[in-house]
Formats: sequence, structure tokens, C-alpha cells
Amino acid sequence: MPMTDIEKARHLFRKNRLTFPKIPEDLAARLKERGEWLFSTREIQFSPYHILHYLREMEEICVEDYAVLCYSGHGLYYAIQYYIVHGGLAMFLFLSWGGLHRSATADSFTIHQAFFMADKIVHAAQTTGRLRAGDRLTVVGSDYYIESYWSPPGESPREEVSGVRGLWQVLSEVYRWLTGTPMRPGYGC
Repeated sequence: MPMTDIEKARHLFRKNRLTFPKIPEDLAARLKERGEWLFSTREIQFSPYHILHYLREMEEICVEDYAVLCYSGHGLYYAIQYYIVHGGLAMFLFLSWGGLHRSATADSFTIHQAFFMADKIVHAAQTTGRLRAGDRLTVVGSDYYIESYWSPPGESPREEVSGVRGLWQVLSEVYRWLTGTPMRPGYGC
């Protein structure tokens, strides 16, 4: 029996010893393999490596809910991109994984921690009732390429922070905002 595209994505991540992030069920059912290491619920015209395109698009037009999970890069830098626009949550994670001067093993640990935290955020966004119809909670997290930041619905973006510590800070603040509680430590967090 052939694998579904979500099963192919999970298999690819497992084969490469990477954690697979939570994708809301309605999006997971629509996930399609669009190329090598590229899975998405929408047509892809710009490489997900161009995160600024996706951020501008989200700010300028009303986009339908979607999920993108990709590994891409060029030259010295490669990254896993995990973009979720679902209900009131718009989360864009850009996480380094390998490259000329990087350790894929160390990067895998960072990806694991980031996905652990992101999974909690996706769940909280769906269940806490903190996000109302028409709200947009924006989360941008990266460990190297761009600065991490977040903005609650109707508010200006919070201070941008850089590096892995900035990534953890943003994801922790978002979870606290959604739930009213600090992020509980998990494996490696």
C-alpha cells in the first residue's frame, strides 16, 4: 500500500533523525509532496527559504490556512522551514540544519526543542480560547537567519531578538501569552 504524503514527510524526518512537528489535522490531510524535501498544503511559487516573502504575503493579503514543511538552502546555509497559518495563529520557524560550518547533530537538537515548543503553541492556539475570530497571533522564530519576534493580535511586534536564545525567548513568551503559564520543561528544554 503506498504511503500518503504526510507519511512520506514523517518517514523522511524520522530517517534523518529529526522530530516531526505537529500539523493540525485539517492541514495534515491536505499536505502534499511538492518536491524534494518540500511538503505543503498550497502551491509553492517561492522557495520557503525566502521567509520574508511569506511574512510580507501574510501581512499584505488574506491568505487561507496552510502548512509548509521544507528543507532548503544554498551555499553555506541550509534550514528546515516550518510555516503554519491556521485560524488565528501564523507561525514561521526557520531553523538551521547543517551546512559548511554547522553541525547537523547540534542543529537537530535545536530543531527538536523548537518543535517541542511549537507543538505546545499550536495546541494552545487551538484550545485555550485566547484567539478570537479575526485575531492574528504572529510568531517568527529563527536561530540564525533573521531575528525572532512575535506580535499579539492588534499589537505591534515585540522586540526582535537573535540567535537560539532569542528563539527560545519568543516561543516561551508566546506560550505564556496563550496559556497564562510558563512553558513547562520538556525533553531538552
